[in-house]
This record gives sequence, structure tokens and C-alpha cells, in this order.
Amino acid sequence: MCSAQRRWVMQFTESFVGGPMMWGGALLMGALLLVALYFAPWQALRSVVIRQHALWGSLAALCLVWSFRFEVIPGLFFHPFLMVTITLMFGWSLALILGAIVLVILAVVAVDPLSGHWSTLPWDWLFTTLIPATMAYGLLRLMDLFPTRNLFVYILGQGFFGAIGVTLVSCALLLLFVWGTQPEPVFEKLWDKAAFVLPLMYAEGFLNGMLVTSITVFLPDLVKTFDDERFLKSG
Repeated sequence: MCSAQRRWVMQFTESFVGGPMMWGGALLMGALLLVALYFAPWQALRSVVIRQHALWGSLAALCLVWSFRFEVIPGLFFHPFLMVTITLMFGWSLALILGAIVLVILAVVAVDPLSGHWSTLPWDWLFTTLIPATMAYGLLRLMDLFPTRNLFVYILGQGFFGAIGVTLVSCALLLLFVWGTQPEPVFEKLWDKAAFVLPLMYAEGFLNGMLVTSITVFLPDLVKTFDDERFLKSG
């Protein structure tokens, strides 16, 4: 296992999600993207030029990072995702839209012809974008219930430990998905490789924690979910 490829998230090939599952995933993705398009903070994005630059930069960075893939078992690839950081920067709606755009771009350019099938894109999006972004947003709302004014609660609670929790639950849901939809030998192969979850959790926590810390400290205006009145200016 190459040390430069320790941060992965799930990506399917066509053998995993063909037939009715493809259409079910496409309908779910289309409905949720319509919701995201409706609720996305377009006015806030247009009013601050630096946020637009950050959005385009994040799009380019995700295209590059997500192009690195590692096959865990035949038909199942993992790659970096960074959706905790993206969600904290732009919010849930834009994170979903951004993830969908990146997957479409990668499918068009066919970075990996073995895993670039359009039929798998909705399920790639579900595990690569929807689940981690929704969990990150849910953790953010949960943190709002606590009357803390400590900056490190936001940085560590969301960036580091939040990413670890998101990765753990995402991998657990992936195992359940494979168990419920694939033949038993496929699930057993993935279960035998389950040890990769531990370094994956740490790597995602470290990477997202580093990015969230850097952006929050040096460019807090870029973090849409960061409340500087609460964490920096409160007495």
C-alpha cells in the first residue's frame, strides 16, 4: 500500500450497481441536487469575490485529489474526499453541488476507464459526497447546542474528530450496502480488508483538521459555517 495513497473514499464500478439500482440512485441524486440548487446561498457567493475564487479553487483541487484511486477489492475503488472541509467552507447545499460537478468532470475526462462508468455516478456521489457532507452538517448543528466559546471546539470537533467520525460511519454504511446488495464472497473480501479503516480515519482526520485549522485562523471569512462573533469576538 503506497504511503501517498492512504486517504480514500468509495467509488464503484459498473459491476456493483447496474440495473434498477442505477435508476434508483439517479432519481435520488437528481431530487437532492434540485433541493441543493434551491437552497444554495447564491447571493452570499456572488457578493464576496474571494468566496468565488475559493469555490473554483476547491473544484480544481477536488478534481485533482479525487483522480487518485486505489482498488480495495475488484470493482471497488477508494480515493480522497475532503468533504468535511468543503461543507464547513461552503455549506451543505454547495458541497453537494460541488461534489456532483467534480464527479461529472472526472467521468467526462475518464481519468480511470475501469471506474468511470456513468451508471455508477449516482452511487459514487452518494458515498463520496452526500453521506459525508450531511454528517458534517449534522455535527455542526449538534455543536451549536453546546454553549462553548472555545475556538478549538470548532477546529478539533469539526475538522479533526468530526472527519474521523464521518469516515467511520461512511465505511460502516458502505459495509452494510455491500452486505445487502452484493454476493456473500464480495462482502467477505471487503470485510477481510476492513483494517484499512483505521489508517483511513486518522488520515482523513489529520488532513481535514489541518485544512480547517489553516482556513479558520488565516481566512475565517472563507468558512461559511464559522461564527466569529461566537468564537473570536465574544467576551
